[in-house]
Amino acid sequence: MNLISGFQSILNPATLVLMLGGVFGGLIIGALPGLSAFTALAIMLPFTFGMDPVNGISFLMAIYVGGTSGGLISAILLGIPGTPSSIATCFDGYPMAQKGEAKKALGVAVLFSFIGGIFGALVLSFIGPYIAQVALKFSSYDYFALILFALCTVSALAEGSMVKGLLSCLLGVCFGFVGTDSLSSYYRYTFGIGKLANGFALVPVLIGLFAVSHIMTTARDKGKSQEIRSVSDVKQKAYRGFGITPGEFVYHLRTAIPAALIGLVIGILPGLGGNISNLMAYTYAKKTSRYPEKFGTGIVDGIVASETSNNACVGGALIILLTLGIPGDNATSMILAGFQMHDVVPGPLLFKTSGELVYAILAAFILANLLFFIIEYFGLPLFTRMLSVPSTLLLPVVIVCCFVGSYCNNNNTLDILIMVLFGILGYVLKRYHYPLAPLVVGFILAPALETYLRRSLMKSDGSFLAIVQSPLAAFFLLCTVVAVALTARSEIRKLKAAEA
Repeated sequence: MNLISGFQSILNPATLVLMLGGVFGGLIIGALPGLSAFTALAIMLPFTFGMDPVNGISFLMAIYVGGTSGGLISAILLGIPGTPSSIATCFDGYPMAQKGEAKKALGVAVLFSFIGGIFGALVLSFIGPYIAQVALKFSSYDYFALILFALCTVSALAEGSMVKGLLSCLLGVCFGFVGTDSLSSYYRYTFGIGKLANGFALVPVLIGLFAVSHIMTTARDKGKSQEIRSVSDVKQKAYRGFGITPGEFVYHLRTAIPAALIGLVIGILPGLGGNISNLMAYTYAKKTSRYPEKFGTGIVDGIVASETSNNACVGGALIILLTLGIPGDNATSMILAGFQMHDVVPGPLLFKTSGELVYAILAAFILANLLFFIIEYFGLPLFTRMLSVPSTLLLPVVIVCCFVGSYCNNNNTLDILIMVLFGILGYVLKRYHYPLAPLVVGFILAPALETYLRRSLMKSDGSFLAIVQSPLAAFFLLCTVVAVALTARSEIRKLKAAEA
């Protein structure tokens, strides 16, 4: 009944128009390389100042959902993640577009993004407070072990050699240490450059690794005598609906359900978010698949895992924001600012003191997912037509977007240089078959890994034994060892088979 009253609060012309504009604006910004849901929220937040709390926060929710989902468009059509939460969508989405299956890839991504978003919304509405209480019991030992598990599994199960995956992850961890030490406030590895005090910004790093390296690879291949066709040169196949049959949809639920659970759990844990959940879900789907060798070649399973998890992650991040007042990721920190702007204090007492507003927010979150689903579904033909633009015209536009996106992230010209340098690095790594995903995961999680390790050692007077003695941390460490051992055994078998 409370949720019904929430829908009654938002089902009026003014709120609906605001939410429709928020979802559409979030989709456009999220689809542009370098601009994310966080960027969209930062741009739109001042416009909510004169609104009442229900309209203002509903508008922000719509932007959040649209911005998170918009990244799938450029990930599939250009091979460039529009947002960090769409990194894994590139791995199979772009190869599908190269095979003429862009509409199918987009349709599957939209469908399972919607399923992941609705799953997160329903969990948030009915059992969110109870889940947040469990997450609150995580100690620094448990967080350290969980992050180590994420680093090792994504690296060990990456495309190609496990050793190359781990080396790529280690390189990302090294880059993640550049900047100010979070505990002592000392500058590290900045080489006297004051603008590196906050480290390398994530957006130019991602644009460089995925977009610039991709443009360099395309330019190299275009110059060869045997020219490799770009996506715009491939004739796209026509599909009805979302491109899959009801039977295929039911089959892919076996991937979508665990991916949604992974996204929800990662979203609840502060500081992780969609950047990690899509890679974790993709890794899980690949590990448990009957045909792991097909991942990365253009199969639906990879898109299902990535898009379901990153949208379910939104619900998880909102759970901990509403119940504990802790932002789960950068985007929810902007929503927290929106709460403060409207004199709303999220936390354990919010459901009691402002129950009507809370359920209006939950209803707005569900409606935002529905609006995004409708807009993207009817926009599928338009998105596919983008591929009719010749690559010689499309790539210059992409390059301009890359430069603008990198600069606008912090209004810092150094970020453009960082983008170019990481683009060269990404090109070299791809040329020698080093996977990029572990590098990104290592870069994102390095600060949190170090912080929780040092906090753990401070609590235990420098003893590592205390980490192992924590039951939850011991479980994650055991899972890490098992994942690496199984992958190593699998690679040894492949080497022996190749020698035979």
